[in-house]
Amino acid sequence: MKYLGKDFIFKADRVAPWWQSHTMAPTAILLGETIRVFLGCWDSNGISRIGFIDLQAGDPKMVKAVSDAPVLEIGRPGTFDDNGVFPGHAYAYDGQIYLYYTGFQLSDKVRHFNFGGLAISKDGKHFLKTSEAPILDRADEGLHVRAGQSVIYQDHRVKSCYSAGTGWLHIGGELRPVYDVHYQESNNFTDFKNKGTRIIECNLAVEHGLGRPQICSVDNEIYVFYTRRMLDMKYYFGYAKLVRNCGVAEGGDLEHGSWHRLDSAVTVPFGRQGEFDSDMIYFPSFLQVGNRKYVFYSGNEFGKGGLGVIRFA
Repeated sequence: MKYLGKDFIFKADRVAPWWQSHTMAPTAILLGETIRVFLGCWDSNGISRIGFIDLQAGDPKMVKAVSDAPVLEIGRPGTFDDNGVFPGHAYAYDGQIYLYYTGFQLSDKVRHFNFGGLAISKDGKHFLKTSEAPILDRADEGLHVRAGQSVIYQDHRVKSCYSAGTGWLHIGGELRPVYDVHYQESNNFTDFKNKGTRIIECNLAVEHGLGRPQICSVDNEIYVFYTRRMLDMKYYFGYAKLVRNCGVAEGGDLEHGSWHRLDSAVTVPFGRQGEFDSDMIYFPSFLQVGNRKYVFYSGNEFGKGGLGVIRFA
């Protein structure tokens, strides 16, 4: 995809008591003439709940509305999402919106745990969690992180990518998690196995995590966009493409395909010093509107700087 440009959209600045800052981890969905972007919205204690902003589909720089209440709250004390929730992926199918999300839970032995939950809505405003337990729970492939899930429905199968990992590295003066991109399929939107297939592995020479992968179909090709937690702390994004000449037929089993990283093809520049995205272009969320292709993203400090959109040909 050819880079055409990028635009600033919105910065959260004391929108409400529950939303004091941040537009973290956007996931965009098209609802008629509106693009609804679900976001991780931080309160004054740094705890995220999920809200949204609505944008004009014909011009996503134009903000139409801002949510006046969270669409998804944190969990009860002791649950996997009691210290924050942020979006993984919103996906519309058969009159319902499936909002996959990541829950935060603090720990004494490591900094935190991240596991994946699911909430469902018919109108995009009122969501009900399918369970107080995660649908992507702790497993051997990810004892500390197993979350950031996205899905597409294709050939009567739910095809899903997510991040999973157990390790930690000292980077930038802190312990930070290590995780890779995994893949698995299901017969439905709620039931997933304890083990998938690792399809994209982070390169520990330059990065320590590939997070919140977004699987999508673009021009009849399958791509995965993901965050790249770089060792130099200039957090960025990358993407990979399914190579179909490796025995995987059209619509076939993506789990046993070959995924080709195309990170070097990403030519989106960081902003200039002082701009909202001078240090981070993070949490990519791909959305196609007609023949226009967009990637929404969080700016500096995981979205404290604001929300932006990249335009691609």
